[in-house]
Amino acid sequence: SPKPQDAPSIAPRYLATDEDRLIAANSLRLTRRIVGQPALARYQPVEVKPGAQFETDAELWKLAGDIGTTIFHPVGTAKMGPLADPMAVVDSRLRVHGVRGLRVVDASVMPTITSGNTNSPTLMIAERAAAWILAGD
Repeated sequence: SPKPQDAPSIAPRYLATDEDRLIAANSLRLTRRIVGQPALARYQPVEVKPGAQFETDAELWKLAGDIGTTIFHPVGTAKMGPLADPMAVVDSRLRVHGVRGLRVVDASVMPTITSGNTNSPTLMIAERAAAWILAGD
């Protein structure tokens, strides 16, 4: 919508590519292999979802989409890189290419999501940017 007061329309397109679907199916298979290890047998794990009867790629990626959820911590939407990279948004000091006086200082400059919560690394990025700004850089 051209109206700034309208809520954004976001379509994340989860599992929209063959690669995404294969990763989802293989992730479920890997989880099954890990849980099936002798070291975990004493806990008597039982697969509840998606269910052991589902085995094909198509079944597993469909069910992964049904049971999966987002953690709402997107990263990597403002790539860091040189001006020559047409996909790069910011330089190594978080300055937006072609826009004087503007920086992106958040999780969007992270190339991939961290294995833990994104809060701490985002604070680290902000501290670094604050130091650059205070130093006049």
